Amino acid sequence: MRIALLAKGPTLKDYPGPEGFDEVWGLNQLAQSHKLDKLFVMDDLKLRMPYYDGPEFTEWLKGYDGEVITSKVYEEWPTTTAFPIKDVAKFFGLPLGIAMYSTVDYMLAYAIYTGVDEIHTYGVDCLSRNPQMDITRTSIAIWMGAAMSRGIRVTSANGGFSCFWTKTGVCMDNALYGYVERPRIEDLRS
Repeated sequence: MRIALLAKGPTLKDYPGPEGFDEVWGLNQLAQSHKLDKLFVMDDLKLRMPYYDGPEFTEWLKGYDGEVITSKVYEEWPTTTAFPIKDVAKFFGLPLGIAMYSTVDYMLAYAIYTGVDEIHTYGVDCLSRNPQMDITRTSIAIWMGAAMSRGIRVTSANGGFSCFWTKTGVCMDNALYGYVERPRIEDLRS
């Protein structure tokens, strides 16, 4: 299965639309502007989201008819499904609470857990520089690496932080530490 994973960064503008993808997954308010097969809202809909992001979105979400994956299901949001945190943690052999610092982390872990073949990210940019974003960026990189280590193709739009290891041409040109003369991409292509 080939998915597009959408977040709110600048490279979201490069998302080509749903054609060519089996499913499109997005987070939070992207459901208001994009047709999604799965919407991830990992902030608690009662205890965190209204204070974190304002009550308007959580009220709107009560009438949303698409699938919503979230941290805790409440009856006010009838299309919500609880993220299978215990099953996912067991699948990866991780203790609960480790390496889940953003909704994108949950989306990537869920993609691996459910057996997707390709993940194409748009808007997963993490460009601001602050301690929290550094943690978020590192955690997303770990989950992208977990996907890639399982043979899942991960790509990202140019301009985000992850294009340096998910875009073949960028990787070959910039990521061959230790070589005095970098091999030409054309010579390495099989």
